[in-house]
Amino acid sequence: MAEDLPGPPGSNQDDRPGARPTEPVGGPAQPPVPPPSSQPGGDQQPPGSGPPPEPQPAAQQPGWGQTGYGTPPTEGMAVAALVVAIAGFFVCAPVGAIVALVLANSAKQRIEASGGRLSGLEQARAARVIAIIELVLTAIVVLLLAVGAVIAVNTSGGQEEGVPVPTPMSAPGSMNAGSFSS
Repeated sequence: MAEDLPGPPGSNQDDRPGARPTEPVGGPAQPPVPPPSSQPGGDQQPPGSGPPPEPQPAAQQPGWGQTGYGTPPTEGMAVAALVVAIAGFFVCAPVGAIVALVLANSAKQRIEASGGRLSGLEQARAARVIAIIELVLTAIVVLLLAVGAVIAVNTSGGQEEGVPVPTPMSAPGSMNAGSFSS
């Protein structure tokens, strides 16, 4: 009977101490009996079909805006604020910065009001910081341009340099002969 057992030749599972039998004590396991059908006429379900799976509660099913991995979805306005703040450097700094500040503040309020169901607070903070830096740099550039314009106007004295100023010409000597003493 040892020759009928599967395994490498010469191995006998019964000879090993502490070896468990491959079959349960009560004989081979019987397949589960399907429950009786509640359909009229007593029709049985086909073997292996079993009852339909029960749906999960709505809180556990991933859907729109849910990642299904335990992290809450990111607030869209926080991402939009970050994009506008970064793009504002290249397009129109003061307008982009102001729009980014408004979006970031609104996103922060919505995230805090959600009670942890929304994430994106880091993006909103980053958008705010970038927008403030953008506004400060814009103010510095405007200030430097204004100071430069004032300095340029004051140094020229209202006259353009390099252009000769006309002076009254004196008449030729024959007309004013009496005015000169020789």
